[in-house]
Amino acid sequence: MKLRILTILAVVVSGVGMTVVYQAAASLDGTKPPHAVDTAGKAIPESSASQPDKPFILSKDSADPKWGEMKPEMAFDHSKHNTDAKHTIDGKTPTACVYCHHTEQPMPVAGQPYLKKSERTEVLTTDQLDKSKQPVNSCRKCHFQEASEETAEFPPKGVTYPKEVGKSPSGKLTNDNAYHTKCIDCHNAAMKRDPTLKAPQACADCHVKK
Repeated sequence: MKLRILTILAVVVSGVGMTVVYQAAASLDGTKPPHAVDTAGKAIPESSASQPDKPFILSKDSADPKWGEMKPEMAFDHSKHNTDAKHTIDGKTPTACVYCHHTEQPMPVAGQPYLKKSERTEVLTTDQLDKSKQPVNSCRKCHFQEASEETAEFPPKGVTYPKEVGKSPSGKLTNDNAYHTKCIDCHNAAMKRDPTLKAPQACADCHVKK
């Protein structure tokens, strides 16, 4: 009898252990990514019909061999980047929602024929979001895969950039391609406009060195 009870307990414990391992693995397989968290520790949802009310930390799973996750002080302030002219490329025009949320507009997009997926029939703006209440996908819904090396393959299996666009093929929709292209390009342009700004540009500005 005791042996039977012990056997049952062993099976249950093993099952629980396998469940924990499976869930941990599932959270890192691109299906359930460990989404960004705000400065209060609240997870940023995969999609939402409301804008973040606190700054949030983008990287929770850096796969770079040299640089780790984002420094806590490098939290991204969503409200400043879409309302404060100081946090824009030209210092005058508020950054359009679709600069970052580039698939939140009807397809095809002029000049960006490689964009394929959209669930929105109108271009995303603050007013459009308020009226439609249609959730906006977070960056990490698509850009979650681990870092990948560039490939000479054309078109790449993931993002298909036409040759005339002049962008290196990535092969995957990666965090490093998405964030670095959007964030650093914008920061570089802003710093040329106003050298007194403190827009992060180098690896050590944002990431913890491993």
